[in-house]
Amino acid sequence: MKNLQTIRYALLLVIVAGNMHLHAQTWPKFYGEPTRYDNSYDIAEAYDKGYFILGYYYSNNTLPKTWLIKTNVNGEVIWEKIFNSYYNKSSALDPTLDGGVLICGNNQRTEGVKIDPYVIKIDACGEKEWCINFAESHENSYPWAQDIKELPSGDIVVLVNEYGNHPINTLHLFKLNASGDVLWRNPYASGYEHPGSLNPRGNEILITSSNQYLITGHIYWEDAWNPGGLRGIRSMFVMIDSTGNEEWVLPFGTADTIFGQGYNIYERSHGSFIGIVNKWPIESMQTILVNFDSLGKVLQYVKIENANISPDIIKGVPLDFIKHENVFILGGIYGTLQQGLATEIILDTNIFNTINVLNHKSHFGEEPYSMRKTNNKKILTNSSSLYSSRDIFLAKLNSNLEYDTLDPGAYTYDSLCATPGLPQTGFISLSDCGLFVGIDEIPTPQQYNERISQIPITAFPNPVKEDVITLEFENTQHHTLMELRCYDSYGRLLHSQKIYRGQQQTRLDVSDWSPGMYIAVINVNGSVRGKVRFVKE
Repeated sequence: MKNLQTIRYALLLVIVAGNMHLHAQTWPKFYGEPTRYDNSYDIAEAYDKGYFILGYYYSNNTLPKTWLIKTNVNGEVIWEKIFNSYYNKSSALDPTLDGGVLICGNNQRTEGVKIDPYVIKIDACGEKEWCINFAESHENSYPWAQDIKELPSGDIVVLVNEYGNHPINTLHLFKLNASGDVLWRNPYASGYEHPGSLNPRGNEILITSSNQYLITGHIYWEDAWNPGGLRGIRSMFVMIDSTGNEEWVLPFGTADTIFGQGYNIYERSHGSFIGIVNKWPIESMQTILVNFDSLGKVLQYVKIENANISPDIIKGVPLDFIKHENVFILGGIYGTLQQGLATEIILDTNIFNTINVLNHKSHFGEEPYSMRKTNNKKILTNSSSLYSSRDIFLAKLNSNLEYDTLDPGAYTYDSLCATPGLPQTGFISLSDCGLFVGIDEIPTPQQYNERISQIPITAFPNPVKEDVITLEFENTQHHTLMELRCYDSYGRLLHSQKIYRGQQQTRLDVSDWSPGMYIAVINVNGSVRGKVRFVKE
């Protein structure tokens, strides 16, 4: 009898412990409906400790629609938005400094019109601030915006694929201002500049510590020993300077006959980069980490054998790469020939000497896949689960790749929204987005940079008959160390003052100045960037 009571007591402890574990365990989370196919393309941590999930859904009866989910720190839905047009699917998001979020993808406004790349800005209240479609004339291409980044200046860069003169000029960067106006557009890795190449496609933009744009993706590149022959698919890296000029293109694997695609880039602290690529053939894809410098020279590369991760893994697609405390974490879809699962792999940081797999975790999901590091040193991972039809899967992991537990912190969400009662769940229309069609009128980066290098000045009233004249300036947001100087017709300096970045005008008291001709000059680091003449009567 005593032994029976002991067994019952032990079973009770097991049940209680299990229930306590389930109560504390809040991850993973699933989002979707059983009758739909729900997918996710990107995730990000918001300013308020919550998370954005960018996905889309479709069914046998509905075309794809973008689905933006905002959750709290524990993955519970706060609000969600469905984007409404005939067809739309989004690829990437980037939270903005003002509490909003930028989203890019492709959009078909109404039935029968062409599918165009598009960008939308959602404000801190979850409402549409602006949106724009990049229309173009080539009817045989199906372009889309693949990645988007906000710059420290508030300007925006957008990576667009299959845009323009297919299949030569297909990879473009657009630069927008904070209001969505196109500042410049330019093709990169073009077949015109790189004969023997074809159909470049970008996957991600990295804004480097030197404010350059580094793109990873793939390109079809002619083998040096087989001119005019078949072009093999190569992982590709493109470096673009801060003013939009292409510095170099690196097609990886041409010397070693390595075919594959590039997915991600990590910048090392000493100025070099790690490119995350795969190696074909498809049925046994391997991961390769490529170390290259800021001039596009490959320093070394290493292969990660699938069997080193787990004997059950025979192929893998590496999709994300982060440094977490004192280790690297590689994320992607790894598994058997028939099925791949979302997988995180912990690697020793000494990867270019010895590949040492410290731990790995495979769970639930498949492509698309993304992984991010949160501010409180957790790992957020996201994919499409295999439950039901197909649901969005989100998990938060600790440093040991264990599902995280409840975050007990008290947070105020969407605190930057100044409109009471918002944000709320609802719809956002993409049918009325602006349409940008002036391809021939878009300046190149060189034309744009030449234009903003000048600071036009306007003086009014001119002539000035009263005591005060107003001087208005353009482009000052692009300059620092500016000084306004005013001279009379004899070249004598009568007035000087600092002009601050973004300053648009100043008023001068000229009541004591003699009648005659004067000149106002803007100096930037000792170089004249703008001037205007005015008359005092």
